[in-house]
Amino acid sequence: MFEFGRELRRILGQNVLGLSARSDPDTSLYELMNLEMLIAQGHSLDTEISRVSSKNTLEHCLESALIWREYARRTGDTLAITKATTAAEKAGQSAINGVDAARAARIQADICLLSYDLFETPDLLDSAESLLAQARAAVDPHHNHSLDAAFTLTEARLLARLALRQGVGGDLEPALEAMAQIDRAVEKYDHLVRQSGATKDKIEAANARIERCDLLALVGIDRKDSRLLKAVIKELSALKIRFDPQFEPLTTARLSQRLALVKAHMGQIDGTPEGVADALSVLGLKADLLPYEHSPMDWLEHKQTMALALQILADLTAEERLSEQALSLYDLAMSKPLQKGLRARAELINNRVACLTRLAELKGDLLALDAAEDAFKSELITTNPNEDPVGWAILQTNLGRLYVSRCDLTGFMPGRTEIAYALEAARDIFEEFGLKTLLGLTDRNLMRIRQA
Repeated sequence: MFEFGRELRRILGQNVLGLSARSDPDTSLYELMNLEMLIAQGHSLDTEISRVSSKNTLEHCLESALIWREYARRTGDTLAITKATTAAEKAGQSAINGVDAARAARIQADICLLSYDLFETPDLLDSAESLLAQARAAVDPHHNHSLDAAFTLTEARLLARLALRQGVGGDLEPALEAMAQIDRAVEKYDHLVRQSGATKDKIEAANARIERCDLLALVGIDRKDSRLLKAVIKELSALKIRFDPQFEPLTTARLSQRLALVKAHMGQIDGTPEGVADALSVLGLKADLLPYEHSPMDWLEHKQTMALALQILADLTAEERLSEQALSLYDLAMSKPLQKGLRARAELINNRVACLTRLAELKGDLLALDAAEDAFKSELITTNPNEDPVGWAILQTNLGRLYVSRCDLTGFMPGRTEIAYALEAARDIFEEFGLKTLLGLTDRNLMRIRQA
């Protein structure tokens, strides 16, 4: 078997089972493993599982599920999700008691939630809910502190995503329920950290706080409440200094990206360019926080956040040069391979074309708008609505926004009926895929076109 994990434990002076003598895999080691290492470890585990003489099938299956889930999180690879799911299911079949079955079911639920985060397939939330309910009914995890904390965090993640699907613009009760469960997860993982001092528990405690900050930030952005965002910035800043980028590069990069994103939005809400500039300094303008080869999805989030911050700064200062820099970052991100259907890909396409439109608006001339229109139409020609419906809908929505901008400059909007039909088709797609943010943008464009 590929012995990276065992050798690293020896170097760091850690017991193979961890300081708390738990048999759970030490997932903190994944931070230092690049994609090639993850694949090698995953294949080695899968080979061991397939052997008839394998003496520890359950533990090998659980670790295989975790390895492939981590690979899927970093890449959006659907084959890795399938491998993770298969391994978790086999772990459940290999379980000889309720606790082992519950461990397998919780990991399956986590894989469902990751898949939802990547592709926004609503049915996956139902699957996660069912798996957690069945496992809770079969065994009481309170007798196992590690399992109890893990269950609480997975349930909190589920509640947070259910709340976000309902929207945070109206009833806040679902979000408050999710927040309460996240708080419980933070408390339980903090207790484990005090008991064991294990890095894996420290990272999971940070993941729970990241969930809390993500939810609070979305509420604050929706309500344009910079006080909420200030509280999020305070927590993320305190959390970031607890981690060493040499040993926990993934967690450090995720915290930096979120800290920068919240600072950029707070600067936008308060109208303070210096706040947005501070966000850019967190990301680092000269070097990547994390190499693309280590985690493509985290690298992509870094580039998207930097581009968004540049665009916000361009809007606050009316500097065309900043919009051009943002556009070049979006182009760089688009040059990397991204699987169709990924939510991150849809966001990237939307943000890029929105940046292109905004740049044309900042220049305030019809030639710039014409150039942007030509670029959109060229992309539409190569985008098949059957193969990539969300990408097609995003292009139509932003093309509609461009026509609104042209109308603002000229007072005319030729082809208004055709534009409205295209936007209504895009709206149907966003509604079908549950993309509420893009749905709201389309509705605003439709309203402007109908008023023109």
